[in-house]
Amino acid sequence: MKKGLGIGLATVLMAGSLAGCGSESNGKESSSGSGAATKEVKLKFSIWGNDTHKQMYETMIESYRKDHPNVSVEIMTIPSADYQQKLSVLMASKTAPDVVWLMERSIPQFLEAGQLADISSIKDDPDYKFDDLIPSTLDLLTKDGKTYGIPFSTPPNMIYYNKTLFEEKGLKTPTELYAEGKWTYDEMAKAAAVLTDRSKGVYGVNLIRPNGWTTSWTESLQTLVWAFGGDYFSADGKQFALNTKEGIDALQFYSDAMFKSEIHPKPGDQTTFETGKIAMQQDLFSYMGKAKAITDFKWDIAPMPSGAGGQGTTLGYAGYAVTKDSEHAAEATDFVKYLTNPENMAVTSQFFVPSRKSVLESQEFLNQGPSPESVKTAVLDQMASARVRPAFQNFQQIDEKMKIGFDSIYTKSKPIADIAKDLEKEVSPLLN
Repeated sequence: MKKGLGIGLATVLMAGSLAGCGSESNGKESSSGSGAATKEVKLKFSIWGNDTHKQMYETMIESYRKDHPNVSVEIMTIPSADYQQKLSVLMASKTAPDVVWLMERSIPQFLEAGQLADISSIKDDPDYKFDDLIPSTLDLLTKDGKTYGIPFSTPPNMIYYNKTLFEEKGLKTPTELYAEGKWTYDEMAKAAAVLTDRSKGVYGVNLIRPNGWTTSWTESLQTLVWAFGGDYFSADGKQFALNTKEGIDALQFYSDAMFKSEIHPKPGDQTTFETGKIAMQQDLFSYMGKAKAITDFKWDIAPMPSGAGGQGTTLGYAGYAVTKDSEHAAEATDFVKYLTNPENMAVTSQFFVPSRKSVLESQEFLNQGPSPESVKTAVLDQMASARVRPAFQNFQQIDEKMKIGFDSIYTKSKPIADIAKDLEKEVSPLLN
């Protein structure tokens, strides 16, 4: 398991067509500005983002085609919950898109299977400024000294909170509690109890990112487990580690929030922060685009709370990669270089925490959030101590077993301690 600066991301666009995947060349020729005939190239580019992300890329593609009139790029959108499985099928059938988004949990599978192209040549262009990329962000996409992708999103998770609700209840905000060194899960639960109003459908806190119930164990709750001093797996990834007092306490806190104090939405509830009915919502920087559209109440961002094990903040991770079987690997690599150059990473930083130091530390990036101070506190100041979520070559098998265990939490079919014990029995053989 590699540990480095990283993940993830995540806002989901539902629905995406998988028909006709892979690169295409229709045999037609067009004239370049020099008069030379060049073949028209059609690239496929897969993402799991939302409509706003897609529109941003479409604008960038229009600009790209001004200097590359023979290259067109079609964006494929696949829901994040299905992304790795569907991409695995496309990779196996050699019909995968030319350029793909990859999240940290899927990189080991495709890298070890030899399904990603070596794009180390991207370093040879001095104008690209490869040295501006934060070195640790490249760890997951580097093997034997070769580069197999470029990270574009390395966000720590954070809390979005409804400032108006806090003011109405006369409560200190998460930002104020953090400044006082008192921002803990216990304080979060106390505030959430005051903020919850079941008659109005208002919940005090939601730890599950939107549409993330099926992937909650890895995408949303790793921070909680770390903060309680537990972990899902050992540091080397070879042992199941959740069946401990710390791990059980973390899961019990989560279960109690849903079913005992009822400060947290119940499984499957799709109430969103922008409705004004979630007082505190865990999410990534990529949610900022939706948050900026909120006009009905005041909001802000804060770091994750701490527990006995510290804050446990996770780093999301997403990178661009070129698939090994792309018929137009050179053009696809050039497109990745275009997307990740300093100018365009500044564009994508409106949604994604950039892996370029110059962009990350720019005033323009700090101005993306509700205030430069909030972005510095909730994002920049958390990145050094945050950790990348674990990734495995056989993640899909592990994921299926973990989901079954979390279904037992959601249905309250067993005590939490028994669920942890069953998970250890089911998952341990997959780690060796």
